[in-house]
Amino acid sequence: MLALIALIFTAPAHAHLTPNSEVSLDFGRETVTGDAIIPLGEFDYARGAKLKLDRAGQPAEDFRPYLAVRIGAETDGRPWKVALGPVRVGYDAGPPDLRFALTLTPPPGVNPRKLTLRWNPVIDSVANHFVLVLARSDFRGGLVSHDPQMLGGLQPASRTLSIDRGDASIWRGFGSAIGLGMHHIAEGHDHLLFLMTLLLPAPLLALGGRWGGYGGWRHTLRGLFRVVTAFTIGHSLTLIGGAAFGWRLPARPVECGIALSILISSIHAWRPLFPRREVFVAGGFGLIHGMAFATVIGAFGLEPLDKGVSILGFNLGIEIVQLLVVACTMPALVLLAPTRFYPPLRVAGAWLAGIAASAWLVERVFDVKFVLAEAIDAALGYAPWIVAMLTVFAVAVSLGDRRNRLRPQGR
Repeated sequence: MLALIALIFTAPAHAHLTPNSEVSLDFGRETVTGDAIIPLGEFDYARGAKLKLDRAGQPAEDFRPYLAVRIGAETDGRPWKVALGPVRVGYDAGPPDLRFALTLTPPPGVNPRKLTLRWNPVIDSVANHFVLVLARSDFRGGLVSHDPQMLGGLQPASRTLSIDRGDASIWRGFGSAIGLGMHHIAEGHDHLLFLMTLLLPAPLLALGGRWGGYGGWRHTLRGLFRVVTAFTIGHSLTLIGGAAFGWRLPARPVECGIALSILISSIHAWRPLFPRREVFVAGGFGLIHGMAFATVIGAFGLEPLDKGVSILGFNLGIEIVQLLVVACTMPALVLLAPTRFYPPLRVAGAWLAGIAASAWLVERVFDVKFVLAEAIDAALGYAPWIVAMLTVFAVAVSLGDRRNRLRPQGR
C-alpha cells in the first residue's frame, strides 16, 4: 500500500498516469473547493457501460446527479452542501479520465477546516480501486506551494476520511508565502542572472561607446539602488496584475522574453547600449519577469484577502533574496572596479551570461531539451561559491594595492 501511495503521489499533477482517482482540495476561510480526477476506464467498469461521447470528445450526458449522490461531507453529523462543476474528459499523456470541480460548503457556524469526506464513485463497485486525497492549498494552514500534502486514501472498505487542518492563521500563510518567494527566486537562475548582469557595469562610466573608468563608490551604490528598485517596481506591477486580476501571457513567450532580457543585458555589460538608462531597461524587463512570478501565486485560487497577503509575502520573499544577492555581490564589484582585473572579469561575465541566455533562448523558442542549457543551469547552482571566491579575491587584491601604495618609494 505504501508503494502504491508513493507511486501515485509522485505522478505529475498535470498528467494522470495511474488507474486510481485523485481528489485535490483547497481550504478557504468559508468553503473547501477542489478538483477530482477519475480514470475513464475505471468509471466505465463501475457503471457497467461505456461512456458516450459527443463530437468534441466530451460526455454526451450530465453525470453530476450520478456523482452527487456518491460524494458528501459532514461535521459531527451535520451534512455539508456539495456542488459539482461540469464533468469533462481530459486527454493527457496517459489514458483519458473524467474531471470535475467541486465545492464543499459547511453549515453555518461549522469550521470548514474539520470535516469527514465521503467518497463512493468507483470504489463502491470496483474492489481494487484507490482514491488519493490531497491538500493542494491551505493558505491559513501554511500550505502555499506547488507540492500538495497527502491527507489519506480511500478504498472500498474505507470510504470516509476524517480531515482536521488545525487552527487557521493568516500569519502562517504570510510566512509560507515569504518562503515560497525566496525559494522561487533562489531557484530562478535566469531572474538572478539578469539582475547580476545588469549590475556588472554599475561601477563604471560610459565613455565614447565603451566602459571607461571607475565612477566611485557613490556612483556604484546609486546605480545599484536604481537598478534594483526599477526591477522591483516592474516585476511587482505585473505580479500583482497577474495574480490578482488575471493578467495572462502564454508561458512560452514570457520565458523567451526573460532569456532575451539576459542576452541584451550581457551585450550592455560588454559595450554600453543604454548608458544612464539602465533604470528604464530594468523596469521594463521587470514587467516580463513579473508575469513569470504571477503564475506561481495565480494558480492557487486564493480568496481575495488571502491572495493579497500571499502576493505581499511572495514579493517580500523575492526582495529579500535580491537584496542578499546584491549585498553579497557589491563588495567584489566595488573593490575590483578600480583595478586592472575588472575589465577582463566584466567581459568574461558578459560573455558567460550571453552564452547562457542564448542557450535558454534556443531551448525555449524551439521547445527542446538543450544539453548546454541544462549544464549552465546546473553550474549556476554553484553561484554562491563563485561569488564567495570572487569576494575573497577582491579583498586580497584591494589589500595588495593598499600595501603597494603605502610602500616607500625605491624599496
